[in-house]
Amino acid sequence: MKKLMTILLSAMMICMLASCKGEKPAETVSGGWTITDSLTVTEEAQNAFDKAMENLTGVNYTPLGLLGTQLVSGTNYCFICEASVVIPDPVPYYAVVSVYQNLQGEAQILNIVPLDIGDIAETGKINPKGQIPEQLAGGWYVDREAEVDAEDAQMHLASQVVSGLNHCVLCKGWKLVFVYEDLSGKTETTKTVNIDLGSLAQPTDE
Repeated sequence: MKKLMTILLSAMMICMLASCKGEKPAETVSGGWTITDSLTVTEEAQNAFDKAMENLTGVNYTPLGLLGTQLVSGTNYCFICEASVVIPDPVPYYAVVSVYQNLQGEAQILNIVPLDIGDIAETGKINPKGQIPEQLAGGWYVDREAEVDAEDAQMHLASQVVSGLNHCVLCKGWKLVFVYEDLSGKTETTKTVNIDLGSLAQPTDE
């Protein structure tokens, strides 16, 4: 499988660039959020994340990248994280975690939206009220080992074994791009799902 993933990269570049490149992200998105140009987590963002997570129990969240910021009376941060429930042999998944830090440096969680890659692949949208998945839908699994050599592709997130392989890649924008690779190594982009920071940062429980 690792060899197939490696073969995928050169063929996948054409598909990834066609679906990601050429769609230069706007500097701001809904709610006045400013998207980042890379996944680099700044020291300030990491500090806010750590403070907000101090009293959280039950699930461990590890930030993989900073997706965007929003200036308010303080700063809102939006992260993509790898998550796992604190149980024996947990199934890892992804989540979009939004954090607010006020001008005094105090931080709190705004919202956490679990990302079930399998469900997103099926529905073509991110459920803002999504639940923590016991396992990813459709046999998808977290897989960040494949290196994606395409300008706007930032991280390989997940794979699914079918007659060939399905892949989910995080692209600048920010968006999830789904790519199918058949047994001969031929690839095609099957779906693109935007990550709306403004929407996902809004708490769903009133």
